[in-house]
Amino acid sequence: MKSNFIIMIVVNARFLTQRVTGVQRFAVEISKTLRKLNKQIVFVTHHGILDQNLADELGALVIGTNKGTLWEQIDVRGYLILNNKPLLINFCNTGLLFYKKQVVTIHDMAYKVNPKWFSKRFYLWYNFLIPNIAKNSLRIFTVSNSSKNDITRYLKINPEKISVIYNSCYLNTNNNFEDFNGEKYLLSVSSLDSRKNLENLIGAFNKIDEKIKLVIVGLESDNFDFVLNKGLLNENIILKGYVTDNELGSLFNNAGVFLSVSLYEGFGLPALEAMAMRCPVIVSDIPAHDIDDIKNKINKLLCDNDLRKKLILSGEENIKKFDWFNSAQKILNYINEIS
Repeated sequence: MKSNFIIMIVVNARFLTQRVTGVQRFAVEISKTLRKLNKQIVFVTHHGILDQNLADELGALVIGTNKGTLWEQIDVRGYLILNNKPLLINFCNTGLLFYKKQVVTIHDMAYKVNPKWFSKRFYLWYNFLIPNIAKNSLRIFTVSNSSKNDITRYLKINPEKISVIYNSCYLNTNNNFEDFNGEKYLLSVSSLDSRKNLENLIGAFNKIDEKIKLVIVGLESDNFDFVLNKGLLNENIILKGYVTDNELGSLFNNAGVFLSVSLYEGFGLPALEAMAMRCPVIVSDIPAHDIDDIKNKINKLLCDNDLRKKLILSGEENIKKFDWFNSAQKILNYINEIS
């Protein structure tokens, strides 16, 4: 299908058909801002949109008959060829194998850092796809200098080809959401996979001095080679699964401490979200803390009000560095250079 005007920029909006985690959140918020900055950007997706209001906000076009990877590699490529081969922007780690006029976003190199974190099928696909699209793309976006260094190291890419585009925060507070009867709780937000170090987190939680609950928000995925050991769970550990944005904002706002003890992160968006909700944060160094170290830091933060206040103020100062508008404008500037 050809449009009535010359298409210069197309965004791969497959993320509209996926549950929103950190990668999709980056795509959603950047796309919403780009739409405001440039009305002529075209967003394309396939059948199975999960948030029709967002799709309408972006003016997204449903094209092709395939879904998922086949849609990207066949239907999107066909659409681009029919429309004079415009620039394609990809925000969620994937891109087209046989199309050079594109920009790809690679959020991290976790599949290279430790292949055992992922299913064999997922690892083999990414190990083939990522190096090829990185090599053929006009520019690579990533979300941190740490990820930029990893992309340079593992893919042998010239660092001048890679631009760092930060995440920001999008959450609002909805205090009407469940607060666990006013009981204190710790909060962790992440996909349920080995990289997130959840079993060590649970082990540390089970050793802390204070009576408190641990709320874990996140889902398991076939992409990861991990099944949470349910034998570690007890009545004080609550697995929330997937929650809405409003629910997540309230969970952050009411939590006593936010915990991220991941073994590897490209950016770590939930920690930034916690800071925006004035929740004190404990994050891991790399390599991650051991169980006793995690336990000791939780105990200290629960008992030391001066430290809590200091961390909350530091978090409020830190989030000033991150803004979706600035990130989208930076992307648009790079796009204008090459489109």
